[in-house]
Amino acid sequence: MSEIIEEFFQGYCRACDMARTAVGEFRLEDKKLVLDQIDCDYGTCIHRENCQMMKQVFAFMEQENEKRRE
Repeated sequence: MSEIIEEFFQGYCRACDMARTAVGEFRLEDKKLVLDQIDCDYGTCIHRENCQMMKQVFAFMEQENEKRRE
């Protein structure tokens, strides 16, 4: 069983037209942090290409994975 890491991301959601908090669940896979799920409709959202919150999520993953490489 792998460890689940939860992180909170805050920002403006264009789909909801408001500020919101999204909870992301990550798991460790081959010493790399992978997004398991996030409580927004990122996968089907029409604004996913320009989503500021998901940019935070991807930056978080990159930063955490960089730490794990050291």
